[in-house]
Amino acid sequence: MPLETAPATRASRAQRPVRRHRRTTAIAIITVGAALLSVGGGSYAYWSTQTALTAGPVSAGDLNLSLGAGTWTLKGVLGTAQPVANLTTVKIVPGDVLTLTQPIDVTLVGNTIAADLKAEVGSTFTSGALGSNLDVVLSVASYGTATSANTYRLTSANSGAATATLTVTFKPGTTGRAGATQSVNLNDIAFTLTQASS
Repeated sequence: MPLETAPATRASRAQRPVRRHRRTTAIAIITVGAALLSVGGGSYAYWSTQTALTAGPVSAGDLNLSLGAGTWTLKGVLGTAQPVANLTTVKIVPGDVLTLTQPIDVTLVGNTIAADLKAEVGSTFTSGALGSNLDVVLSVASYGTATSANTYRLTSANSGAATATLTVTFKPGTTGRAGATQSVNLNDIAFTLTQASS
């Protein structure tokens, strides 16, 4: 009996290193595989395909506004409108109306485009006693739809040339000497064209 057990014990001891070697090899293979996956971003490739549209190009429209050479007239309470050659020489008094006849050229291109044409007065215009006693009114006859004071809603159908009228009226009800000897810069009035969003 002692002679038979000794070889079995030796065989068991001889197989232990083989098992360790197999275990070490398996761990090494797993480690290498994990490293390869991490280098590739850890993702797998799946089937995919794509087909380009055959719709063709789409183009943007346009919005633009340009002003031609305008002409001014001055009408007093007691007279008729007279042409103004040089605004810097004009001295206005309560009741006077300065009128600008302004050629405009509007570009509106787009299937759904709408835009608001406005005459906007800068804050410096109304900061003094003279400017605060002036009324500025925009009128564009038969062109777009008036939506609020000094604002006209236009569409692509209105694209092209038109004539705007801008009046600057020194309020007749101005009392005392309000605004006397003061000045305002008419360049603080601007025509704007803005795409409508509501």
